[in-house]
Amino acid sequence: MAEIYAISDDILMPENLALEYTREILECGVKFFQFRSKKAVKNEKLASEILNLCEKFGAKFIVNDDVKFAKKIGAKAVHLGKDDEGIKEAFEILGKDAYVGVSCYNDISLAINAAKNGASYVAFGSVFTSPTKPNAPKCGLEVVKEAKQILNLPICVIGGVNETNIGSLSHVKPDLIAVISAIYKDSNIKENIKNLQNIIKNGYPSLPRNM
Repeated sequence: MAEIYAISDDILMPENLALEYTREILECGVKFFQFRSKKAVKNEKLASEILNLCEKFGAKFIVNDDVKFAKKIGAKAVHLGKDDEGIKEAFEILGKDAYVGVSCYNDISLAINAAKNGASYVAFGSVFTSPTKPNAPKCGLEVVKEAKQILNLPICVIGGVNETNIGSLSHVKPDLIAVISAIYKDSNIKENIKNLQNIIKNGYPSLPRNM
């Protein structure tokens, strides 16, 4: 069964609420948390605290885009895009036991190459229109389906995933489903995640509390 892969956001997860929000996410059993900050100067103290929290819950703390920042705070996992340090360099900087994810957009050949270079997982997207990245290139679900057939490593899907469309991913059987906006909706983090998890598991959301 697919697992939720939670991603932070500078606006949706403000720094003063970041630890509280992260704890709520982890208390829902989420085992993959990506720290994604586009600020020129990332908050090292906050990232370290979130890393410690993830370790307490047995979850992977994955730094987006910045291998050197990951090294600085003692993180062993990174997610790389096409403009970031290469996979081999990431292993050189973080060690052979590093956990390295790679964005492959809608390109199977990128994923095959990433797998050859030792990637821990590959990500495809945007599978739907993303509110946080509206101009991201689209990736058809047939690409994900093909990747599942030919690659022997976890497949993550990303982009615009919410409670109205997450159920439609079931037939392509991704291993990880990255979610951003839908987690933080109305600040009801636990309720949002439980709904998403229920749809993944059962095909329908959990009942609202007032029913």
